[in-house]
Amino acid sequence: MSEKPVVSEELIAAGLQKVFGLNEGEDGDFTFREPITLQDGKSIHGVTKAEISEVVARLNEAKVTTESFFQWGSEAEFSLVSLDSIGAFDRFFEDKEFPGQGENPVTFKIGRPSREFSAYLLCLFSENPLLLKSHRHRMLLNRVRSFSEGRTAVNPARYRRPVECDSLFEIFSESLRVTTLRITSTKARSDFELLANSFLFHAAYNTDAAARIGLDSMFRPQAIQRVRRTQTGSLDAPRQTYDADLVHHYLMGVAAEIPLLEYLAYYHIAEHFFEKIFNEDLVNQVRSGITDPSFSARRNKDIQSIIKIVTKIQRQVKDEGGVNEQRALQLVLDRFVNVGRLAADLDTYDATLVDYYAGNDVPFAGASKAAIRGGDEEAARASIAKRIYKVRNALVHAKEGELPKYAPFAHDEELAREIPLMRFTAEQIIIAQGKVL
Repeated sequence: MSEKPVVSEELIAAGLQKVFGLNEGEDGDFTFREPITLQDGKSIHGVTKAEISEVVARLNEAKVTTESFFQWGSEAEFSLVSLDSIGAFDRFFEDKEFPGQGENPVTFKIGRPSREFSAYLLCLFSENPLLLKSHRHRMLLNRVRSFSEGRTAVNPARYRRPVECDSLFEIFSESLRVTTLRITSTKARSDFELLANSFLFHAAYNTDAAARIGLDSMFRPQAIQRVRRTQTGSLDAPRQTYDADLVHHYLMGVAAEIPLLEYLAYYHIAEHFFEKIFNEDLVNQVRSGITDPSFSARRNKDIQSIIKIVTKIQRQVKDEGGVNEQRALQLVLDRFVNVGRLAADLDTYDATLVDYYAGNDVPFAGASKAAIRGGDEEAARASIAKRIYKVRNALVHAKEGELPKYAPFAHDEELAREIPLMRFTAEQIIIAQGKVL
């Protein structure tokens, strides 16, 4: 479960100032120098301190809160993320309501965020200044600010529906292009998340338009703080060529919107070398045995020791249906990955990650801690290999009754913290295969 989101009057006020450039008066109200005039002639002058207080009180009354939804006694609101690149779900279900039936009807409504949820998203802007620096957020700010450019009537053709706003929160909501699912019941319930997921299944089953509960990636700092090793203006031409298959897996990982797909794309880069490296290791073990000064081809026990090496590995391959993947992964890391560089890449991306891996397991995978810094490199690679391999297994194996296991979307936040380790490992593997131009 995600951490409980922080909502306060101060954060909302800061978000309003960052997004709209409002002026704060002595009475705590926030106003434009000139009001926004909508196409229906209505004017929006700003937002009052009383309205902000009312919204915060409403959010704090929620019985369950996560980064993706707020739940009250008889209603809840969920942020949705469309699971296709063209937003088919958003377009198909835009502003649709599905009334419930029976003695205790439950109604589902899909549309723009409520005033309360919009205020929460404003808090995210306040907490994460980098949100305002990404390309997507510049587009968002342009949409928001277009309401007030010139303080003239807004052209409704520029928006997904005729603009009907009664407050500044609704203007922000209209500009976000974020979709939420609101569920209301005639009686108090505690199973709104179950109801939401049931509706999403029902919708996908009947329309092939899929969405999930979750916060849009634009509001996730980690999705924005990609490692930028250089500015575009100083980017050099490549000095090496790289294996096309590896590059394609890497590009798939970089482009993936779903953490599971991103992780597995990078894992496949390491997996590409498993059989080759594993077989080379077997050959080296046999060669080491027969070239050892103590070995004699005349002694049966020496010949038998070599046979045991081969037989043991062949048995492992037979039992596992292939090479021993965890062993192969470690061999690949031993061959291609510099632990010091890996730690430096992680520090550049997020200075907390190396300590996080050293101090935290991965509960959904049963993966243990990985000490990347402070010990010898061989031990570090061994712990990294175990962690990566167990996370991978949790993603591809989901048999009922087996614990621990990965739950799609529910564990995405935990999985997202594992992706940098896998990505930077994969990058070193690709670079190690490069050939000078």
